[in-house]
Amino acid sequence: MKTMLQNQVPFPFDAESDNFTAALSSALIIARGYTEETPYWCAPNHRYCTHCSPCGDHLLGRHQLSIYHCLLTASTLAFGFDYPWDDTVDPHSLPGFPVGWRWDDDFVDVLSHFAGFSYLRFDGIGISTGTKEEVLSAMKSAMDAGFPTLLRLENEMKWILAVGYDDNLVYGLDTQLHELPANWYAVLRDAIVITGSTTPRMTYKALLERIVSALTYQEHTALEGVIMDVLDHVTEENAMEIAGMMCGINGVPIEARWHAAEAFSSDRNLIQDICPNKALQAQLSDVFFARYIKNDNDETHGIGWKIWGALGVGPETGYQITAQSAALIMQKETQETLKRLYAKVFENDRAVCAALQKCLAQL
Repeated sequence: MKTMLQNQVPFPFDAESDNFTAALSSALIIARGYTEETPYWCAPNHRYCTHCSPCGDHLLGRHQLSIYHCLLTASTLAFGFDYPWDDTVDPHSLPGFPVGWRWDDDFVDVLSHFAGFSYLRFDGIGISTGTKEEVLSAMKSAMDAGFPTLLRLENEMKWILAVGYDDNLVYGLDTQLHELPANWYAVLRDAIVITGSTTPRMTYKALLERIVSALTYQEHTALEGVIMDVLDHVTEENAMEIAGMMCGINGVPIEARWHAAEAFSSDRNLIQDICPNKALQAQLSDVFFARYIKNDNDETHGIGWKIWGALGVGPETGYQITAQSAALIMQKETQETLKRLYAKVFENDRAVCAALQKCLAQL
């Protein structure tokens, strides 16, 4: 008999560049029992959603995005300048992510402690038939109990959700619902079978300590000096490469810090659920909002758009550099502009870090 999990949210939803976090966010919508009737807290209006605008028409998607904000923050991915699955970056700007990293057990454990879920994990390609039956049995048992499975198949960077089955046919979800190919197991690289919902086990203090560790990581802080030095040595031969470097570095914080700000600026979400008091919440909400997303305030999100503008990059270029970018970065004025803008990005991170350390002292 066919089994299909309900309340599916295709992903990515909105600006979600980390595929694993997006997949897990959609998985937790199902695992935690969210429905369209689950009240959604609207941070801009400081109240539960009243469907006052089109953004409130699909509350499951809004809930999924809220979970993504919090997962990306708790994992510390919101505070880097690259994603750890990007092997073109060496070293990474966050601690605990060596080159070649692929969602290790410690990483998944942290998120399970934070968000409250239990899981079984299988990995490898071409595993024995016995193991295939073990994986299928675990997946089916989980789906029968209302829990999806995260799968990574032939594309080693892409995660999908197993959300239904009919005998040995498995239904997957990413941007849409679809049947997995009959040979899906032959190309299986990783399976994270969610087996239940649990009480979150990460304390607010531990969460803040993780973020401080990320923001004070030596490779994070050293990157500012690297950027300044590189911009002092632009030549005609390396202009395109350096323009690409500046654009690539900017692409992560412009989005990721927005997620962090949303996570700390809301009154109701997975992070605020573990916050011990409103005073701490208010302190961090103010600084995250001001430093990362408050308009016309030298905030990181707005600075990111200015960096793109200085490079001639935007939606019209698909957020990719062009020959014009190389010509622009050859100009001393552009180099000095980029130095000033990037200095502000790092200044904002330091201000957020100082606020976190002040709150830790109170804890």
